[in-house]
Amino acid sequence: MIKIKNEFILKYGVPSLAVIVVAIQLSLVHYQNLNRWKGGGYGMYTKIHFYYDQIYIPGMSVDSLVDNNIVIKNAFRKLMIMPNDANFYNAAKLVLETTDKDSVQVQLWEPSINSSNGTYSRVLINEIQLKNQDL
Repeated sequence: MIKIKNEFILKYGVPSLAVIVVAIQLSLVHYQNLNRWKGGGYGMYTKIHFYYDQIYIPGMSVDSLVDNNIVIKNAFRKLMIMPNDANFYNAAKLVLETTDKDSVQVQLWEPSINSSNGTYSRVLINEIQLKNQDL
């Protein structure tokens, strides 16, 4: 009886659990903008690593913001890992709080390579425009 139960769990339970984990990961990638490289890495070979994404703020040096403030550095890293609206808002809010700007625009660009003709370009993933009066 125990042998039959163990065989049933190994034959149906473990593969079912694996399918559930993959389905949850893929739904988080699709609906929550979770990076494909996180949460088990299902789909990690379908996209360039998020390390090569670029945060761009017109009129500001992102490197100097990151060098001077560890909180902004962590917010930008979280934004690159999960580029959802909440992380964009938090990053823009931190930039506004640490600078004397009236408004800020935060953009996230990812590299794109066209394999048919070998061209390299960047694609805008998402952006946010935040004003001091919106805080």
